[in-house]
Amino acid sequence: MATVSQDDSKVPPDQPVAENGNNPAANVGEDEWDEEKLEKAMQTLKEMHIQLRGLRTTIPRLIAPLATKQSSPETLYRDFTQSTKTANQEVQQFRQLMNNEESLKVLEQARKSRAERPNGIKPWKVTQDPDWATRGP
Repeated sequence: MATVSQDDSKVPPDQPVAENGNNPAANVGEDEWDEEKLEKAMQTLKEMHIQLRGLRTTIPRLIAPLATKQSSPETLYRDFTQSTKTANQEVQQFRQLMNNEESLKVLEQARKSRAERPNGIKPWKVTQDPDWATRGP
């Protein structure tokens, strides 16, 4: 333990002070990712991946009513309107997931982890997890 001669007002007198002057107890929980938190983060990443993969077919599904012969202009309009609404909902859901506070924390933790330990990161292969595209418990 070290004492800091400058401003100790952030840390109560009975709390230990780290070499950099910060209170180590205040950082517990922020940087520490236990197994439960990591599992939840993996589920978040899996959901991001599933939704992103689903978006790959958005444009083909969006224009599908235009590519097929319709019985009437009203049917074409109705089908195209419905496909537009569906595509918009899927994109909005993905944007909400990506901008969700929990998702941003997961991505930031991944960035920090990669910056701290850039070596030895193995690429993920679909053959390693046969259930990668299924939502599970």
